[in-house]
Amino acid sequence: MNIRQKTFVVFLFLTLAGLPAIPANSTFSGMVRDYAAMRLESLDMSVHEQTLDAFYEHTTDMGQLTLHPVVYSNPNKALQLDLAEAYFDFYLDSADVRVGKQKVIWGEAEGAFITDLVSPRDMRSFILADFSEIRKAVPAIKVDYYAGPYTMQGIWVTHFIPTSLPASNSMWAQSPTLPFPPAITSVTFTTPSMPETTLENSEIFLSLGHFGNAVSWKLNGGYVFTDEPLASSVTAPDPATRVISQRYERYSFIGGSFNTALGGLVLRGETALALDKPMNSLDTSKTPPITIEKHTQVQALVGLDWNMLGSQWSTQYLMVYTHSHTDTLVSNLKPIKEFAHTFTFRVQDTFFDEQLTARLFTYIEVEPLNALLRPSISYNFGNGVLLEGGLDVFIGDKDGTFGTYASNSLAWAALRWYF
Repeated sequence: MNIRQKTFVVFLFLTLAGLPAIPANSTFSGMVRDYAAMRLESLDMSVHEQTLDAFYEHTTDMGQLTLHPVVYSNPNKALQLDLAEAYFDFYLDSADVRVGKQKVIWGEAEGAFITDLVSPRDMRSFILADFSEIRKAVPAIKVDYYAGPYTMQGIWVTHFIPTSLPASNSMWAQSPTLPFPPAITSVTFTTPSMPETTLENSEIFLSLGHFGNAVSWKLNGGYVFTDEPLASSVTAPDPATRVISQRYERYSFIGGSFNTALGGLVLRGETALALDKPMNSLDTSKTPPITIEKHTQVQALVGLDWNMLGSQWSTQYLMVYTHSHTDTLVSNLKPIKEFAHTFTFRVQDTFFDEQLTARLFTYIEVEPLNALLRPSISYNFGNGVLLEGGLDVFIGDKDGTFGTYASNSLAWAALRWYF
């Protein structure tokens, strides 16, 4: 056990030792996890991390305070302490007001982000983080107003928080091949410039939802920044070098989602229309070779959930259409298709009086054909102790979203304790 792991154990011991001192009108709960992953191709231990994920809630006459600290311990990094969320809920007669650093979830999609644009994502390990952990909190004021079966929601994000991308030395970092002439031997990207923290650069979201016995639906929209940076300019410090600057751009979107029961099926749907969404265009025959264009983009998803043979089943189809498409459009310097099609599939079952859970979740991208297969199994020992393990297998065309990570297929195991 190295010094970082020892520090984590001491921190955990001190945290749990303080539980008896928590006031009666407060609760402290959370999870401790030891996670390890090995790459199947190189057989190296790519990840070994300990996590303390805790929630402290304190209730007063005015409402409730929530603090969500997270501590990470990694043999190769310093101990990381992050206050993932910190907010106060004011409960009024017909409204709730949440003020502070918070995560917001929108939409009906599982494993996809269509109208779910309020909280940016933590993509440092691609999309392998737990769905409950992949979103990042934003500093915001959120108001929910209730009128019978209707809920009106307004969110003001006071300043922009971008998606977290893999570090340049990470196994998940992408090194795009740029079609510059052979004489250009060095291409570097600058750190994206962040928008200034001003009222003008804040983000606004609005939604209207209806919860009904037959159909529940929500309409929403917002004025946002692109969560990932765009290449904005190319400079040439010398004839053999190119430096690519990056920045975040603004656009607006409208969308909606619904779910309804059809006999033994649950039908879900979600769509978003991005208006004048900024995208990069890459054409080295022009000057400058990289520009920003604006295109309308449509994302639409339909999903089905059902029970069969004692198991839970789910499938989704996601289509993305880019209007006024050209072959020069790129995202993260990879080509954008006019139409993109992705399927997901999930099956889950429990055994031994629901102590053992087996699960398979799969992404399949149609063109080029590639996929991510995520089989897993977990056993609940009781008293909050859970042992789990699984595979994250990337297969298919290496030009695809998932196939490009074929050498990063993982076998993993984790031990969790919920308190």
